[in-house]
Amino acid sequence: MPRFPGTSLRRSLTCSILAIIAASGPVFAQPEDGAIAALLSESGPDVALYDQHISTLANPFFEGRAPGTNGNLLAADYIERYFRDYGLSPAFPGLTGEASFRQPFPFGEKTTLKSQFVQYSTGAAPTTLTPGTDYVVTDYSGSGLATGPLAFAGYSIASGPDDYASYPEGIDLSGRVVMILRFEPLNDKGGSRFTQGQGWSPAAALDAKFKAAAERGAAGIILVSPPEADDERAKMLSPISSMNPVGGPLNIPVVMMTWEAGAALVQAAGGSLPELRAKADAAGGVTEFAGAKVLVAAEIEKTPIVTANVGGVLHGRGSLADQYIVVGAHYDHVGYGEFGSRAGARGRGVIHPGADDNASGTSGLLLLAKHLSERYAALPEDAEARSVLFLAFTAEESGLNGSQFYVRNMPFAKEAHTIMLNMDMIGRLTNNHLEVQGLGTAEGMEAIVSPLLDASGLDIARMPGGTGPSDHASFYRAGIPVLFFFTGLHEQYHMPEDVAALINREGAVRVVGLVEQIAMFFATRPEGLVYTRAERAGVAADSPGPTRLRVRFGIMPGDYSGSIKGVLVGGVTPGTSAEEAGLKEGDLITRWNGTPLDSVEAWMPLLAQHNPGDEVEVTFVRDGAEMKGKCTLKAAAMRGG
Repeated sequence: MPRFPGTSLRRSLTCSILAIIAASGPVFAQPEDGAIAALLSESGPDVALYDQHISTLANPFFEGRAPGTNGNLLAADYIERYFRDYGLSPAFPGLTGEASFRQPFPFGEKTTLKSQFVQYSTGAAPTTLTPGTDYVVTDYSGSGLATGPLAFAGYSIASGPDDYASYPEGIDLSGRVVMILRFEPLNDKGGSRFTQGQGWSPAAALDAKFKAAAERGAAGIILVSPPEADDERAKMLSPISSMNPVGGPLNIPVVMMTWEAGAALVQAAGGSLPELRAKADAAGGVTEFAGAKVLVAAEIEKTPIVTANVGGVLHGRGSLADQYIVVGAHYDHVGYGEFGSRAGARGRGVIHPGADDNASGTSGLLLLAKHLSERYAALPEDAEARSVLFLAFTAEESGLNGSQFYVRNMPFAKEAHTIMLNMDMIGRLTNNHLEVQGLGTAEGMEAIVSPLLDASGLDIARMPGGTGPSDHASFYRAGIPVLFFFTGLHEQYHMPEDVAALINREGAVRVVGLVEQIAMFFATRPEGLVYTRAERAGVAADSPGPTRLRVRFGIMPGDYSGSIKGVLVGGVTPGTSAEEAGLKEGDLITRWNGTPLDSVEAWMPLLAQHNPGDEVEVTFVRDGAEMKGKCTLKAAAMRGG
């Protein structure tokens, strides 16, 4: 329809805009007067409106929209404002009896550091350290004050490989402030002695280190990273909201100190931190410095995080009005990169705008709300139409929490949900290629929607499965048919570089146009749908979640649907085993050590069988030619190591 630009546009708005932006450079050289405005005007009001939404939601002002940030709340306000403007009704019963656009739920706790203090003395005037420069309070810290003599406990490993142990049997550290080292005993190249330099073993995990010191009576803990360690975290301080302790915080203060500050403390106490580290590399043991008195204090406040799904209803007509078409997209992202970032240490504390993931789908949701409200207003009085429930989910990035909360607390009967249409990462349409998943989740679904897919002019990969790492999976598992619209992974996925300037606005609007046609079709189709369990590539649709791996290969799969026989390489991380094997983006892995691979799910159990140091042969197809590569597998990074 004319509101959605098709393949016959005189030029690609997106490519033109991005070319102009790229040409303008960081010094703000001006493009031809009015060029971008002219292109937006030429493309029509839909692309202009989509541009407004994507540019707003992916603005750094929204802080990457992670639950617990003010930006997440502002994004919810933004979405609700437009739901109201388009005449939608609140979807949820409010706490005070009035209907609400919000479906709030608790989502963990927010940690706020209220005060901190570290000081030591060795008989002379006390030395007070500077927070943020010399030390930081960590996620493992509790509130409290610890004061006492210093003790050095090496890598704080209760029991490690080759009978390595930091603590003599029966040792009591009560009343001591204990300094411990991050990681584990190092070889001469800064790698692990335990794994022959192939990553860190479980002994490096911080949870176990801190627990070992606390169980032996430590009054407070100081963590120091050896700068020689072959790890990007070795020279970084890791403050609150960067470690995410598995077992929760301790009830004693825990700080992380720079190597320089830690070395100065040990030297003032009469020792040498480099020498102590060298001894700890060779064997365990505890060294006490009775003449050094250390004071560590922290005051930490925990407040509950409440986040909310945002939902609005476009009321239907006639006998179908009590049935619902759900159109959804998640509006959250990973905030400041404390979780979920692919950028590693450089991404911590840096805003991840999440333009494609998933400001792109949220912008599409708002555009659809406008279009469908206009189309419903134009329906004849005697028209039969289902209601449309527009849902913007929160906390998707941390495990589909928002959509799972919705399906467990539906404001309407489950049987009233005809189908769920999910848009997640629709902003990077390339070569006209779109993935549509869920065609096996209702009887005859593919035959029913194929005419609409064919008429879209898009090159559509049609996939049966209803699972996958997005919110439609929650509805599928609840017994509701789904369709999922996705333009594919890319290099900027979960990186700070996922910015609005890279969004293919024209392409996204074309995807939204297809979703609109499908939504209107199911909204006005007299017949309902019969849910079925989809099977994909011989793997049950409800296949188990990710397996805990001891090794890391280093690819980002380019397809999870099972429609492609093999493991499509969507990206290769530099310095990993995959790069050593010669793999590149676009390669299709077909065999793993000679075992045929049908899908990502089939590959995971094979990968889970390996240990660091194992050699594997990878068979893959590139440009139609079969190739082979060999590599040595490296250890997966241990959480908190």
